[in-house]
Amino acid sequence: MKTRSKDRILALLEANKGRFVSGESLAKNLGVTRNSVWKAVRALQDDGYSIESVTGKGYMLDQGTSRLSRASIERFLTRSGILVEYHETIGSTNVRAKEIASDHENETVLVVANEQTAGRGRQGRSFDSPSGSGVYFSLLLHPDFHAAETSLITSYAACCLAQTIDELLDCKARIKWVNDIFVNGRKVSGILTEASFSAENMQLSYVIVGIGINVMQPQGGFAKDATGIAGALTTLPRDQDDLRARLVAGTVDRMLDGLADVPNKPHLDDYRERSLLTGRHVEIEESEQHYTAMVLGIDEDFSLRVELDDGSEKTLVAGDVHIPSNQLA
Repeated sequence: MKTRSKDRILALLEANKGRFVSGESLAKNLGVTRNSVWKAVRALQDDGYSIESVTGKGYMLDQGTSRLSRASIERFLTRSGILVEYHETIGSTNVRAKEIASDHENETVLVVANEQTAGRGRQGRSFDSPSGSGVYFSLLLHPDFHAAETSLITSYAACCLAQTIDELLDCKARIKWVNDIFVNGRKVSGILTEASFSAENMQLSYVIVGIGINVMQPQGGFAKDATGIAGALTTLPRDQDDLRARLVAGTVDRMLDGLADVPNKPHLDDYRERSLLTGRHVEIEESEQHYTAMVLGIDEDFSLRVELDDGSEKTLVAGDVHIPSNQLA
């Protein structure tokens, strides 16, 4: 049986988790034979899904099963018309989204992975993406935006993710300008936005929003270069796969709900309120310059307004800002 059909059976079992679904019903729903259903269920069991099979009753996905999959993500999505592609392991979800962009010119595509072997962050940096502890996804969008409005999508995505974290974990997620999410003084997520636009009219062709979230601390800890900065959303392993699926679905739903209004900056107040840097003395790397400054706040265009040590003010539209380690807690 093709993978797509196996995924569809998993989706039906997910929707009826804890209840038996007859093989006849599954076969009829998918337009396949009962033998094909049996083979697909065996394949799912081999993949690690706890599926009970009882003659005369059918198949039941165990109520306690909590595993990241395309079906589990689709179960929590409230928006329709999203093409979801799931990978246990992939090089980069952003790279994959770029590969399929030309084949899905008017479609919203969500690429999700349990692990990335070549995850990327800003300025070509690697993004540690271990298996089983985080979730990594890229959303391919086709908004009718001018190229100059593209940068607003990153700040908007940050607010959508922060709001979803707040809702699911009853905490207050903060945003470190411009694209990092912090919880309890530790970085739990990063966002990488990439876009393609027409040089003729400067209209956006597509935009890809890539998000990586540290849900649990990986076995052996985080990558060495992130020690002291990286953190995880939870230390509780129970239901963490459901949490991963809910984080993806909740963030995507929020992004799509308000995307068309992003050029009007409806998220500015929320972004300002969540700013981790405002009021802090920080270290700044801009081009080849290194200096310290006090962060005054977020401007109307989401740039960072700072006061230099000599009392003068400056606005940053790009650059790296670091919080001294003694201020992270």
